[in-house]
Amino acid sequence: MDDKVKALLERVKGTANYAADAAADGARAAGKRAGQMVDVAKLNVQLFDLNGEYNDLLRELGQVMYSTHLGQAADPEQVTALLAQADEKSGRIAELKGRISDLRQSQTCPGCGAPCGKSDKFCRACGAQL
Repeated sequence: MDDKVKALLERVKGTANYAADAAADGARAAGKRAGQMVDVAKLNVQLFDLNGEYNDLLRELGQVMYSTHLGQAADPEQVTALLAQADEKSGRIAELKGRISDLRQSQTCPGCGAPCGKSDKFCRACGAQL
């Protein structure tokens, strides 16, 4: 075989190997990203449920406060228990939001709640310092 043909075939082989490696890397990255998306979806379902439970607790607390306003005596133990449950739910909600942000490689603006990049110093939506 001619040396030029051999050299050309070697270059084609090298390019094909490079393309195969790039495709494999892309497939691994896509698989990892898909796994992260599934994890985020699961966490969002948990977050939705927790927010519903938290809102129910806040409604109960509001009803107790309104009953107190109407002159009905509130059970201090009930109020303490509801507040403890609300604190626990709030902490779990914050934890889930943090895990979601980590998976998405983002953070949430404390000023407006907009999603921002992990390395951003200021919010792109409102300009608040992160």
